Amino acid sequence: MSRTLGINLGSNVTTVYEAGNGIVVREPNAVAVDTYTQETLAIGQEAINIYNKTPGAVDLITHIYQGNVSDYERMAMIVELAINKTGIRRPEIIFACHGGQSRADISAIVEMFSDAGAKTVKCVDLPTVCVMGSGASLNNGKELLVCDIGAANAEIGIVKGCVTKFSRTLQYGCNKLDQAIMAYVKNEYNAAITERMACTIRETIGSVHPSYNIGNYDFVGVDLITGLPCDLTINSSQTVEIMQPFAVYLIANIAAILKKLPETILRNVKERGILLTGGGALDGGIKTLIEENLEIPVQICTNSTECAIEGLGMIIENRKIFDVLLRDPIPDYND
Repeated sequence: MSRTLGINLGSNVTTVYEAGNGIVVREPNAVAVDTYTQETLAIGQEAINIYNKTPGAVDLITHIYQGNVSDYERMAMIVELAINKTGIRRPEIIFACHGGQSRADISAIVEMFSDAGAKTVKCVDLPTVCVMGSGASLNNGKELLVCDIGAANAEIGIVKGCVTKFSRTLQYGCNKLDQAIMAYVKNEYNAAITERMACTIRETIGSVHPSYNIGNYDFVGVDLITGLPCDLTINSSQTVEIMQPFAVYLIANIAAILKKLPETILRNVKERGILLTGGGALDGGIKTLIEENLEIPVQICTNSTECAIEGLGMIIENRKIFDVLLRDPIPDYND
Protein backbone atom coordinates (compact mmCIF):
# COMPACT_ATOMS: atom_id res chain seq x y z
CA MET A 1 0.00 0.00 0.00
CA SER A 2 1.46 3.39 -0.98
CA ARG A 3 1.85 6.15 1.59
CA THR A 4 1.55 9.87 1.06
CA LEU A 5 4.33 12.46 0.95
CA GLY A 6 3.91 16.21 0.67
CA ILE A 7 6.86 17.78 -1.12
CA ASN A 8 7.58 21.50 -1.28
CA LEU A 9 10.08 22.27 -4.05
CA GLY A 10 11.77 25.42 -2.83
CA SER A 11 14.52 27.14 -4.77
CA ASN A 12 17.01 26.55 -1.94
CA VAL A 13 15.55 23.59 -0.03
CA THR A 14 13.31 20.64 -0.82
CA THR A 15 11.12 19.73 2.16
CA VAL A 16 9.16 16.52 2.65
CA TYR A 17 6.17 15.87 4.89
CA GLU A 18 5.21 12.27 5.61
CA ALA A 19 1.68 11.33 6.65
CA GLY A 20 1.67 10.58 10.36
CA ASN A 21 5.29 11.65 10.92
CA GLY A 22 5.40 15.35 10.01
CA ILE A 23 8.39 16.97 8.32
CA VAL A 24 10.95 14.21 7.78
CA VAL A 25 13.37 15.66 5.18
CA ARG A 26 14.92 19.07 4.59
CA GLU A 27 17.41 18.69 1.76
CA PRO A 28 19.38 21.63 0.35
CA ASN A 29 19.07 22.01 -3.41
CA ALA A 30 22.81 21.78 -3.90
CA VAL A 31 25.03 19.83 -6.26
CA ALA A 32 28.82 19.69 -5.93
CA VAL A 33 30.70 19.29 -9.21
CA ASP A 34 34.38 18.96 -9.98
CA THR A 35 35.67 22.39 -10.99
CA TYR A 36 37.66 21.02 -13.91
CA THR A 37 35.71 18.00 -15.21
CA GLN A 38 32.19 19.17 -14.14
CA GLU A 39 31.56 15.65 -12.86
CA THR A 40 28.86 15.45 -10.17
CA LEU A 41 30.51 14.59 -6.84
CA ALA A 42 27.64 14.85 -4.34
CA ILE A 43 24.14 16.23 -3.88
CA GLY A 44 22.17 17.79 -1.07
CA GLN A 45 23.78 18.43 2.32
CA GLU A 46 26.71 16.19 1.39
CA ALA A 47 27.45 18.54 -1.53
CA ILE A 48 27.66 21.50 0.85
CA ASN A 49 29.93 19.53 3.20
CA ILE A 50 32.33 18.65 0.38
CA TYR A 51 32.37 22.22 -0.92
CA ASN A 52 33.17 23.61 2.55
CA LYS A 53 36.17 21.29 2.84
CA THR A 54 37.54 21.75 -0.70
CA PRO A 55 36.13 25.02 -2.11
CA GLY A 56 38.91 25.51 -4.66
CA ALA A 57 38.43 22.15 -6.32
CA VAL A 58 34.64 22.01 -6.19
CA ASP A 59 31.89 24.23 -7.59
CA LEU A 60 28.63 24.34 -5.67
CA ILE A 61 25.48 24.70 -7.77
CA THR A 62 22.43 25.89 -5.87
CA HIS A 63 19.04 27.45 -6.69
CA ILE A 64 18.45 24.72 -9.25
CA TYR A 65 14.68 25.01 -8.92
CA GLN A 66 13.39 28.52 -9.59
CA GLY A 67 9.65 28.33 -10.03
CA ASN A 68 10.25 26.19 -13.08
CA VAL A 69 12.79 23.39 -13.44
CA SER A 70 15.90 25.26 -14.52
CA ASP A 71 18.12 22.18 -14.34
CA TYR A 72 16.04 19.03 -14.75
CA GLU A 73 18.86 16.50 -14.33
CA ARG A 74 20.26 17.98 -11.12
CA MET A 75 16.86 18.73 -9.59
CA ALA A 76 15.83 15.14 -10.29
CA MET A 77 18.80 14.00 -8.20
CA ILE A 78 17.60 16.09 -5.25
CA VAL A 79 14.03 14.83 -5.56
CA GLU A 80 15.15 11.19 -5.71
CA LEU A 81 17.44 11.66 -2.71
CA ALA A 82 14.68 13.30 -0.67
CA ILE A 83 12.17 10.54 -1.45
CA ASN A 84 14.71 7.78 -0.78
CA LYS A 85 15.47 9.27 2.63
CA THR A 86 11.87 8.60 3.69
CA GLY A 87 12.28 4.89 2.94
CA ILE A 88 8.86 4.80 1.29
CA ARG A 89 8.48 2.91 -1.96
CA ARG A 90 5.91 4.00 -4.55
CA PRO A 91 4.46 6.91 -2.54
CA GLU A 92 1.59 9.16 -3.46
CA ILE A 93 3.06 12.67 -3.81
CA ILE A 94 1.28 15.97 -3.29
CA PHE A 95 3.13 19.17 -4.21
CA ALA A 96 2.35 22.89 -4.28
CA CYS A 97 2.21 24.59 -7.68
CA HIS A 98 2.14 28.30 -8.41
CA GLY A 99 0.44 30.44 -11.02
CA GLY A 100 3.58 31.06 -13.04
CA GLN A 101 4.22 27.45 -13.92
CA SER A 102 3.56 26.48 -17.52
CA ARG A 103 2.22 23.11 -18.59
CA ALA A 104 5.77 22.18 -19.59
CA ASP A 105 7.10 23.12 -16.13
CA ILE A 106 4.47 21.04 -14.37
CA SER A 107 5.00 18.12 -16.76
CA ALA A 108 8.71 18.18 -15.90
CA ILE A 109 7.94 18.13 -12.17
CA VAL A 110 5.49 15.24 -12.55
CA GLU A 111 8.07 13.34 -14.62
CA MET A 112 10.69 13.91 -11.92
CA PHE A 113 8.41 12.51 -9.24
CA SER A 114 7.46 9.56 -11.42
CA ASP A 115 11.09 8.76 -12.24
CA ALA A 116 11.87 8.92 -8.52
CA GLY A 117 9.26 6.22 -7.86
CA ALA A 118 6.00 8.06 -7.23
CA LYS A 119 2.89 5.97 -7.78
CA THR A 120 0.58 8.97 -8.22
CA VAL A 121 1.09 12.74 -8.23
CA LYS A 122 -1.39 15.43 -7.19
CA CYS A 123 -0.99 19.18 -6.81
CA VAL A 124 -2.58 22.04 -4.87
CA ASP A 125 -2.25 25.81 -5.27
CA LEU A 126 0.63 27.43 -3.38
CA PRO A 127 -1.44 30.30 -1.89
CA THR A 128 -3.84 27.69 -0.48
CA VAL A 129 -1.15 25.75 1.37
CA CYS A 130 0.47 28.96 2.64
CA VAL A 131 -2.78 30.12 4.21
CA MET A 132 -3.52 26.67 5.63
CA GLY A 133 -0.05 26.34 7.11
CA SER A 134 -0.08 29.85 8.57
CA GLY A 135 -2.88 29.20 11.03
CA ALA A 136 -5.11 31.88 9.48
CA SER A 137 -8.84 31.34 9.86
CA LEU A 138 -10.34 29.19 7.09
CA ASN A 139 -13.92 29.93 8.14
CA ASN A 140 -13.90 33.71 7.86
CA GLY A 141 -15.75 33.75 4.53
CA LYS A 142 -13.84 36.81 3.36
CA GLU A 143 -10.98 37.03 0.90
CA LEU A 144 -7.38 37.25 2.15
CA LEU A 145 -4.38 38.39 0.11
CA VAL A 146 -1.33 36.21 0.69
CA CYS A 147 2.14 37.07 -0.55
CA ASP A 148 4.65 34.24 -0.35
CA ILE A 149 8.19 35.55 -0.84
CA GLY A 150 10.51 32.67 -1.61
CA ALA A 151 14.12 32.42 -2.68
CA ALA A 152 13.50 32.91 -6.41
CA ASN A 153 9.87 34.00 -6.77
CA ALA A 154 7.05 35.77 -5.00
CA GLU A 155 3.52 34.42 -5.27
CA ILE A 156 0.61 36.80 -4.78
CA GLY A 157 -2.74 35.09 -4.29
CA ILE A 158 -6.32 35.85 -3.30
CA VAL A 159 -7.67 33.09 -1.07
CA LYS A 160 -11.19 32.64 0.26
CA GLY A 161 -11.44 30.02 2.97
CA CYS A 162 -8.75 27.71 1.67
CA VAL A 163 -9.51 28.05 -2.04
CA THR A 164 -7.22 30.08 -4.28
CA LYS A 165 -9.29 32.40 -6.45
CA PHE A 166 -6.36 34.14 -8.16
CA SER A 167 -2.57 33.87 -8.19
CA ARG A 168 0.33 35.56 -9.92
CA THR A 169 4.04 34.78 -9.82
CA LEU A 170 6.70 37.50 -9.78
CA GLN A 171 10.39 37.13 -10.50
CA TYR A 172 11.24 38.54 -7.09
CA GLY A 173 12.85 36.70 -4.22
CA CYS A 174 15.59 36.55 -1.63
CA ASN A 175 18.20 35.31 -4.11
CA LYS A 176 17.87 38.50 -6.12
CA LEU A 177 18.43 40.59 -2.99
CA ASP A 178 21.53 38.55 -2.18
CA GLN A 179 22.87 39.05 -5.70
CA ALA A 180 22.22 42.80 -5.39
CA ILE A 181 24.23 42.86 -2.16
CA MET A 182 27.08 41.04 -3.92
CA ALA A 183 27.02 43.60 -6.75
CA TYR A 184 27.00 46.48 -4.26
CA VAL A 185 30.04 45.14 -2.41
CA LYS A 186 31.85 44.71 -5.72
CA ASN A 187 31.09 48.26 -6.88
CA GLU A 188 31.50 50.01 -3.52
CA TYR A 189 34.47 48.13 -2.06
CA ASN A 190 36.04 46.52 -5.13
CA ALA A 191 35.70 43.20 -3.34
CA ALA A 192 33.93 39.91 -3.87
CA ILE A 193 31.79 37.92 -1.46
CA THR A 194 29.95 34.64 -1.79
CA GLU A 195 26.19 34.47 -2.14
CA ARG A 196 26.10 32.76 1.24
CA MET A 197 27.83 35.77 2.83
CA ALA A 198 25.39 38.11 1.07
CA CYS A 199 22.52 36.05 2.50
CA THR A 200 24.03 36.34 5.99
CA ILE A 201 24.27 40.13 5.60
CA ARG A 202 20.63 40.34 4.46
CA GLU A 203 19.35 38.14 7.26
CA THR A 204 21.44 39.89 9.93
CA ILE A 205 21.09 43.62 9.19
CA GLY A 206 19.24 43.78 5.86
CA SER A 207 16.43 46.31 5.65
CA VAL A 208 13.99 47.75 3.11
CA HIS A 209 12.83 50.60 5.38
CA PRO A 210 14.89 53.25 7.22
CA SER A 211 13.05 52.60 10.50
CA TYR A 212 14.53 49.12 10.66
CA ASN A 213 18.15 49.87 11.55
CA ILE A 214 20.17 47.10 13.19
CA GLY A 215 23.53 48.82 12.78
CA ASN A 216 26.79 47.57 11.31
CA TYR A 217 27.94 44.15 10.17
CA ASP A 218 31.63 43.24 9.83
CA PHE A 219 32.59 40.63 7.27
CA VAL A 220 35.46 39.38 5.14
CA GLY A 221 35.62 39.74 1.37
CA VAL A 222 38.26 39.13 -1.29
CA ASP A 223 40.03 42.16 -2.73
CA LEU A 224 39.54 42.06 -6.50
CA ILE A 225 42.98 43.61 -7.16
CA THR A 226 45.23 41.70 -4.77
CA GLY A 227 43.14 38.55 -4.40
CA LEU A 228 43.71 38.72 -0.65
CA PRO A 229 41.08 38.64 2.13
CA CYS A 230 39.96 42.08 3.32
CA ASP A 231 37.92 43.26 6.31
CA LEU A 232 34.75 45.15 5.38
CA THR A 233 31.78 46.74 7.12
CA ILE A 234 28.25 47.40 5.90
CA ASN A 235 25.29 48.94 7.71
CA SER A 236 21.50 48.74 7.57
CA SER A 237 21.20 52.12 5.84
CA GLN A 238 23.27 50.81 2.94
CA THR A 239 21.08 47.71 2.65
CA VAL A 240 18.00 49.94 2.40
CA GLU A 241 19.60 51.53 -0.65
CA ILE A 242 20.26 48.06 -2.08
CA MET A 243 17.06 46.24 -1.18
CA GLN A 244 14.27 48.81 -1.15
CA PRO A 245 13.91 49.08 -4.96
CA PHE A 246 13.10 45.36 -5.08
CA ALA A 247 10.48 45.73 -2.34
CA VAL A 248 8.96 48.73 -4.13
CA TYR A 249 8.60 46.55 -7.25
CA LEU A 250 6.77 43.92 -5.20
CA ILE A 251 4.46 46.53 -3.67
CA ALA A 252 3.69 48.02 -7.09
CA ASN A 253 2.53 44.61 -8.29
CA ILE A 254 0.36 44.08 -5.23
CA ALA A 255 -1.15 47.53 -5.78
CA ALA A 256 -1.90 46.71 -9.42
CA ILE A 257 -3.74 43.56 -8.36
CA LEU A 258 -5.72 45.40 -5.69
CA LYS A 259 -6.73 48.03 -8.22
CA LYS A 260 -8.39 45.41 -10.43
CA LEU A 261 -10.35 43.68 -7.67
CA PRO A 262 -14.13 44.10 -7.49
CA GLU A 263 -15.13 46.52 -4.74
CA THR A 264 -16.65 43.83 -2.50
CA ILE A 265 -13.49 41.68 -2.64
CA LEU A 266 -11.24 44.70 -2.17
CA ARG A 267 -13.21 45.67 0.93
CA ASN A 268 -12.74 42.16 2.36
CA VAL A 269 -9.01 42.18 1.60
CA LYS A 270 -8.58 45.56 3.29
CA GLU A 271 -10.44 44.24 6.32
CA ARG A 272 -8.46 41.00 6.64
CA GLY A 273 -5.16 42.47 5.47
CA ILE A 274 -2.15 40.95 3.75
CA LEU A 275 -0.48 37.76 4.96
CA LEU A 276 3.27 37.53 4.31
CA THR A 277 4.86 34.11 4.15
CA GLY A 278 8.16 32.66 2.93
CA GLY A 279 11.71 33.57 3.89
CA GLY A 280 11.38 37.05 2.39
CA ALA A 281 8.66 37.89 4.90
CA LEU A 282 11.45 38.19 7.46
CA ASP A 283 13.34 40.91 5.57
CA GLY A 284 13.66 43.89 7.87
CA GLY A 285 11.04 46.60 7.47
CA ILE A 286 8.97 44.87 4.76
CA LYS A 287 5.80 44.99 6.88
CA THR A 288 6.20 48.72 7.54
CA LEU A 289 6.95 49.54 3.90
CA ILE A 290 3.89 47.69 2.61
CA GLU A 291 1.57 49.21 5.21
CA GLU A 292 2.84 52.73 4.47
CA ASN A 293 2.39 52.36 0.72
CA LEU A 294 -0.88 50.41 0.56
CA GLU A 295 -2.56 51.44 3.83
CA ILE A 296 -3.57 47.85 4.49
CA PRO A 297 -2.62 45.93 7.67
CA VAL A 298 0.09 43.31 7.18
CA GLN A 299 0.61 40.14 9.19
CA ILE A 300 3.85 38.16 9.03
CA CYS A 301 3.32 34.43 9.41
CA THR A 302 5.04 33.16 12.57
CA ASN A 303 6.34 30.05 10.76
CA SER A 304 6.90 31.87 7.49
CA THR A 305 9.66 29.61 6.16
CA GLU A 306 7.67 26.41 6.69
CA CYS A 307 4.02 27.36 6.32
CA ALA A 308 3.86 25.88 2.78
CA ILE A 309 5.01 22.42 3.88
CA GLU A 310 2.84 22.68 7.00
CA GLY A 311 -0.12 23.45 4.75
CA LEU A 312 0.60 20.37 2.66
CA GLY A 313 0.77 18.41 5.90
CA MET A 314 -2.62 19.74 6.99
CA ILE A 315 -4.15 18.49 3.74
CA ILE A 316 -2.46 15.09 4.04
CA GLU A 317 -3.59 14.57 7.63
CA ASN A 318 -7.17 15.62 6.85
CA ARG A 319 -7.77 14.09 3.43
CA LYS A 320 -11.48 13.53 3.89
CA ILE A 321 -11.99 17.26 4.37
CA PHE A 322 -9.44 18.70 1.97
CA ASP A 323 -9.24 16.10 -0.79
CA VAL A 324 -11.39 18.37 -2.94
CA LEU A 325 -8.49 20.84 -3.12
CA LEU A 326 -6.25 18.34 -4.91
CA ARG A 327 -6.15 17.99 -8.67
CA ASP A 328 -4.38 16.23 -11.47
CA PRO A 329 -1.40 18.47 -12.33
CA ILE A 330 -1.87 17.96 -16.09
CA PRO A 331 -5.43 16.67 -16.66
CA ASP A 332 -5.29 17.02 -20.45
CA TYR A 333 -1.71 15.81 -20.80
CA ASN A 334 -2.59 13.13 -23.35
CA ASP A 335 -4.96 15.23 -25.43
